[in-house]
Amino acid sequence: MRIASGILTAVLFVVHFPMQVNSQEPVFTLKKYLQFKSYSGHEKPAGVYLKNLCEEMGIYTRVFSDSDSTYNFCASILPLDSKKKSVVLLNHIDVVSVENETNWQYPPFDSVIKNDTIYGRGTLDMKSLAIMQLFALKKMKDSFPSDSLKHNIVLLCLSGEETGGKNGAGLIIQPDILSQINPLVVFGEGGGGLSNVVPGKPNELCFFVSNAEKKSLWIKLDAKIKSHGHGSVASSKTAHKLLLKAINKIENTEERILIDKSTKQTFRELGMIMGGYKGFIIKHFDWWIFKPLRKKIIRTNESLKVLVSNSYQLTQMESPKGPINQVAQSASAYYDCRLLPNRSEKPFFMKLLFRILDPRIKISIEDESPTSEPTKLDYHYDNVKNAIIKSFPEANVIPILFPATTDNSYFRNVGVPCYGLLPFQLSQSMLESVHSDNEKIPTNSINVGIKIYCDLLKNYLIR
Repeated sequence: MRIASGILTAVLFVVHFPMQVNSQEPVFTLKKYLQFKSYSGHEKPAGVYLKNLCEEMGIYTRVFSDSDSTYNFCASILPLDSKKKSVVLLNHIDVVSVENETNWQYPPFDSVIKNDTIYGRGTLDMKSLAIMQLFALKKMKDSFPSDSLKHNIVLLCLSGEETGGKNGAGLIIQPDILSQINPLVVFGEGGGGLSNVVPGKPNELCFFVSNAEKKSLWIKLDAKIKSHGHGSVASSKTAHKLLLKAINKIENTEERILIDKSTKQTFRELGMIMGGYKGFIIKHFDWWIFKPLRKKIIRTNESLKVLVSNSYQLTQMESPKGPINQVAQSASAYYDCRLLPNRSEKPFFMKLLFRILDPRIKISIEDESPTSEPTKLDYHYDNVKNAIIKSFPEANVIPILFPATTDNSYFRNVGVPCYGLLPFQLSQSMLESVHSDNEKIPTNSINVGIKIYCDLLKNYLIR
């Protein structure tokens, strides 16, 4: 009876419940959601809006933490007390700050729609995904009788992702909360559809699905040295000069190339698409015979370089304020380091720093994300791939190491399979707008994303 019931449910879904949704409703819901200035630490008003919207749709909700800086909740088709395994759609409520509003074509929180594109802070990172996930969840709720559901679907909306995730995912993965959600798999941010990424084949559309991501490690370098205080006195020993020498050593450190199982799969897929002798080399990039060519290839291709090496980005420098003619006795620099998902990388990098830097430079860790192993490519990945192909039959779907760090790492760290998916095609200008000026997304991408999420989720609901 279960098999027959599942077939009947699937037929009813196709015949009576078409995948299309009202195309304008998600767009205008996103428009409203974008108007909340939900900077990290001030997520609650935006979170309450989203929670109330879920409840208006007849979706069960549960709030896990209720302060302004740690507002975290979930919405689900079935109540969490059903104890069924959950397919989790993960998003974060917070957005990064706006550095200078005058650099924006339209005010960043007015959510202006112009030429079928919506502008606003958070459109890509990641309020549009939350709206796609919400409307896909609603579609599943309206399409399947609750007593026929094999799994629950949970929309998980968290705070603090942009500041390391401790106020959001860091709380949710605690056993007493995670057991309530009972996750089977998590689908969060990462990847996306891109053209012009395969050398020699600019028109090939590739959808990248992240099954691993780099570990973030934020470090601070402190230089303190007693020197002449007046700028008119020449000195080769000042805090700034000491710090600049340290920075120069880091910037000129040769990259360590590491190819793990996850990266091998990415290179194989890219090599097959490229074809020819270059494609053959990329496909077998881990072969020892190609070792002499690796550094040359990596140096000339930033997209490949990020997959096989650590990165260190100098983000800030500071020293005590004073007049121009006063020599500072201390100076600091901050690095945003992104390490490969290998548990030996952090010890290796810290040993490297202590070896190459002047012992008068103090090194401290300001923050770091969990170290997580890549998620295996199993039937969950196949479900993602098939859902993408239904909307983009010509696309190549490729697993990838995500170069940034997201809340996904918290779930991978506790053994939950996790995949990063942006279910729409990205342009270069869209990519450049993330965390920058004029962040935007075409309105038609919203409904494309909803459809892909629907095609993905229905695999988990039919008995």
